[in-house]
Amino acid sequence: MASYLDLELNRFYLIIAEEGDPIKLVQPLMETDLCYLLASEDEFDSTYWVKKEAEFFELVDELTDEQAMEYQDLFEDDEEDEEED
Repeated sequence: MASYLDLELNRFYLIIAEEGDPIKLVQPLMETDLCYLLASEDEFDSTYWVKKEAEFFELVDELTDEQAMEYQDLFEDDEEDEEED
């Protein structure tokens, strides 16, 4: 088991919340003393609060800065295409 204490602000992580769940991308956006505000990108994009000490099943990977930029570029291209239509 891993916990949200293992995560750092403004980094992208691939996690499995519970055994059997699909991998999802999360990014801690903000923190308080006890919680993180997470952006989650799976079948539904969402933001939600979690306790830093809360556990999840597996921390699969952390995206490098290069991978994070590449990921963000994928969606910027999509947004630009939608604006042109």
